[in-house]
Amino acid sequence: MRHLRTAQVLWAGRELLTHPGTTLLMALSMGLLTTMLATGLLLSQALTATTSRLLDQGPDLVVRRVTPDGGQPISIHATDLARRVPGITDARPRIWGTVPTPLATVTVVAADRDALGLLNANAAIQAPVRGEAVAGSGVRVPEPDANLVLQGADAITVRVTQRFPKEADLVSHDLVMLHPDDARRLLGLAPDEACDLALAVFHPDEAEALRPELARVFPWPVHIATRQETRKHYATAFGRRGGLAALLYIPAVIALALLTAGVIRQQIGSRSRIGLLKALGWTSRDIVALQITKAAIVGLPAIAGGLMFAYFLVYAPSQTWAGMLLLGWQETSPIMHLDAGFAAPVFLEVAGILLIPYLAAVLWSSLVQAASSPHDLLNRGD
Repeated sequence: MRHLRTAQVLWAGRELLTHPGTTLLMALSMGLLTTMLATGLLLSQALTATTSRLLDQGPDLVVRRVTPDGGQPISIHATDLARRVPGITDARPRIWGTVPTPLATVTVVAADRDALGLLNANAAIQAPVRGEAVAGSGVRVPEPDANLVLQGADAITVRVTQRFPKEADLVSHDLVMLHPDDARRLLGLAPDEACDLALAVFHPDEAEALRPELARVFPWPVHIATRQETRKHYATAFGRRGGLAALLYIPAVIALALLTAGVIRQQIGSRSRIGLLKALGWTSRDIVALQITKAAIVGLPAIAGGLMFAYFLVYAPSQTWAGMLLLGWQETSPIMHLDAGFAAPVFLEVAGILLIPYLAAVLWSSLVQAASSPHDLLNRGD
């Protein structure tokens, strides 16, 4: 039985080599189609999973003071008010904002233990002292002095002494971490003011229920955002910016239909060869097995290669194209180290989408030819 299967595979390979151009074109078409479909699905899943993981390390609730004119600084003593609410286990003030530099706009954050922990850089990054800064890879400074000029409520000049690791580039690409005193001076905050409050909840699922009670303990209007709302915000943003990439599915579906039609046409166009094989004693089972083997020799390596190439495009260590396409980065794009936990289900989904119609087309046309008599197949010709 093993010898028969080996002979069948060799015979199928021999027939494919009689039409090398057609075989190569079919393999390339399936490989490119696989890459198109898998890249979009992998990127969507990876961004969702990575964003969820990063948000899970952040606060359960964020409180901001608001006025009719917009956001206002909040007193750091408001943390005591927040802790009075049952269920709130921790409250800390945060200092952050966006400011321009001579080259681009950057995000400034005051250094603290939680900010360093979110970046997973406790072992490598030290909190900056006054006059120093830790910058992401996208923050460019003039060489060789490495001094960065920041323009906010007050202009300050700091020296970039450290860089965040490449692994954290998704969240630190345009980030500048300063000493809290420098950050307050830059953003125009008093020593007892912060930008917002980050709250931790004993039962995170109950964060939504705590919003009304939290709003009542503050003497001024506040806006309270939950982690779930933040997730929806990023999901909407990724979906809107990924709309252009989603347009690739339209030609992909058309290509899949044309590919299936091409397979059927190729099978029907080989009537005389099938008739000759049946006249020589091949059974209907042999004919069907031969055609399925030929389809597998072409399709399986093409789909596997397309999946591997899509995986490389999304999860390559130096991948930056996704940031330019989806996140709007023009000149410098962050290196996106994405979570690959959902790659296997995406691979199975894409393989099923392509293999099922492809093999169905081969099987249907093979069964039609196998059920015909050799006389009819030879008379019809190619």
